[in-house]
Amino acid sequence: MTAPPETTVRPGAEGSVESPAPGRWRRSRVHLGPYLVPAAVVCALLCVYPLVQMGRMAFSDVGPANLIGEWTFSGTENIREVLGSDGFWEATRATGVFTAVLLVVDLTIGYVAAQALARRGRLSSIVLSLMVFVWALPPLVSGSVWKFLLAGDGAINAVLQLVGIGRVDWLSDPSLALWAVSGVAAWASLPFAILIIRGGLLSIPTEVLEAASIDGAGPIRRAVSVVLPLLRPTLMVLVILIVLYAFRSFDFVYVMTSGGPGTVTTTLPFLAYREAFTTYSFGTGGAIASLSMLAVVVLAIPYVLGVRKEEGQ
Repeated sequence: MTAPPETTVRPGAEGSVESPAPGRWRRSRVHLGPYLVPAAVVCALLCVYPLVQMGRMAFSDVGPANLIGEWTFSGTENIREVLGSDGFWEATRATGVFTAVLLVVDLTIGYVAAQALARRGRLSSIVLSLMVFVWALPPLVSGSVWKFLLAGDGAINAVLQLVGIGRVDWLSDPSLALWAVSGVAAWASLPFAILIIRGGLLSIPTEVLEAASIDGAGPIRRAVSVVLPLLRPTLMVLVILIVLYAFRSFDFVYVMTSGGPGTVTTTLPFLAYREAFTTYSFGTGGAIASLSMLAVVVLAIPYVLGVRKEEGQ
């Protein structure tokens, strides 16, 4: 003989009983305490400790002789040397152009492509799978492929010559090299932007879009007045991620141009690498990396505050 199902008496309703709904899931409390300490230790070792060491290096006289040992405190000498260097400001300009190209390409093309892929279907699934494959490619691999394609005797120039256009020095022309590397980096990050924007589009209630259509709003008016305001938190987060991605623009520059021709494509991360591991001026490299991180924090704070404000409304 089985026991009768447990019933619950609702307070305030005398004689009324409530039977548990069939198939109701019982929530169990998961105690995360035992996992927090190891996770915090790993995060500190992999994130906090390198940042602290980089900050120390920026204010110390560090070279090959004392890299492993005691560092001599030099105050703000490295910072003043970096800020007074023309190479730093050229790298800052290159990083700004690099970031602007990524923002324009990822936000505009990403929005249009996300709108086209917002409808669920077999074709959308295939395209999304290909985009995930492109996004998952290591930058060293995709950068090497694009370096081969954009070479003077590469496939792209071969196609241009077939249609009557002359050879273009994509990676050796000082006026084109930075745009070419930025375009390749934007191509690599575009699938991520499309996936993020597509997720935001799918989270918009269809009732809102239908109501706007009933009120006579066309596609452009609906996108400007309804879709983009609802996507604002998603786009703000995406802008922060793109800026972070651009400010660690080392892989594509290293593989495709090595900062050249001259210093045209030398971005801040590559300049820090060159100072630290080519000239062995570790203090100068740490100062450049610290200033780059400070710039990212300054740029990200308004967007973070804007996202928190949007979520609080």
